[in-house]
Amino acid sequence: MPRRKSFFADTVEEAIAQATRRMGAETLLVGSRRTEPAERHLGVYEVIVEGETPPFHDTFPHRPEGGEAEVAHPSGSSRESTCDEGDLELIRREIMSMRDLLARCAVRMAPMLPPELLPLGVRLSTADFSPTLVESLLDSSARRLKSDGTAIKEPELQQALISEISSRLRVDPGLGVPGGPRKVVAFAGPAGSGKTSTLVKLAIRFGLAQHSPTLIISTDTYRVAAADQLRTYSAILGVNCEVVETPSGLFRILEEHRSKETVLIDLPGMGPREPELMCEWGPVLAHPDIDVHLVMPATMRCADLARTVGRFEPLRPAHLIFTHLDETACYGGVLSVAIETGRPVSFLCSGQSIPEDIEPATRAALLRLIGAEPLAAATAA
Repeated sequence: MPRRKSFFADTVEEAIAQATRRMGAETLLVGSRRTEPAERHLGVYEVIVEGETPPFHDTFPHRPEGGEAEVAHPSGSSRESTCDEGDLELIRREIMSMRDLLARCAVRMAPMLPPELLPLGVRLSTADFSPTLVESLLDSSARRLKSDGTAIKEPELQQALISEISSRLRVDPGLGVPGGPRKVVAFAGPAGSGKTSTLVKLAIRFGLAQHSPTLIISTDTYRVAAADQLRTYSAILGVNCEVVETPSGLFRILEEHRSKETVLIDLPGMGPREPELMCEWGPVLAHPDIDVHLVMPATMRCADLARTVGRFEPLRPAHLIFTHLDETACYGGVLSVAIETGRPVSFLCSGQSIPEDIEPATRAALLRLIGAEPLAAATAA
């Protein structure tokens, strides 16, 4: 199929000669022009011709040794060019270099930061740690190191960084308000975050396993059959299940079941376009005896996790639970949100098997997520 192409050279005659050599004697001259200053490195003149399309094309213009830069014009306006294997390899290297440069820019390191920390900063940024936290972690890690003028070895840098991360993490693998008369726990989070399966796992761990009289409350009357799912689980576990249709009905149910030592409340999934649910449930969950755990999937990006925490502030969550850990290999966002919010992480969920795929949050478990297992035992607490 005929295509339009551009050839650049210092004279029109030379550009036409290049077009003829490349596309054959049947090439039709469409037009020519002097190049703009920004294009002058390609040649003084651009000659546009029309002819048969060569069998292989790429989108990056280049200049072979003869000075030719071929650019295709499928519709007479956009440009396209051929590119050999050497050019592609060069492009790949430049893309990798640009990626590293962007990661380095994201680090935003302080002027006095040791250059040896730069590779660690790039790795943290690539792992989706927040840029602000990366800068803070690297700066504090550098202060931990005692420099005597000799080069700092990478293992020492890594240990200082892991120690700094560990010191900032808070964990609290428990349920209920400390000192409260019983465990009353509400699970909040966006739809699909795994609140219901997490609640059932914890009902087994803290209810059945500890022989504690347990009550499960479903408040999710917004999704079809959401309450039925909890009723089914409750029947299998042999525990009571109540459905609350309004926030005002929650205290009535809690009063009716005063004998239940463990009460687990499944809140409705709340999306960013449902602020009215926050307004409805916020005042009720502000009760000092209710422990709110915010459940979020680890598959969210760091920025999205931070926005989710901010969106659920009206519910005053005291703990964080991260789910879907088995569905990602990038955990910088999880640790960033845990550190920057200052809220303790209570549990980690890595699958849908009940009750196996849940573990109490520890510093060691969180550090293992970022490949810091060798140091985790020494920093676990």
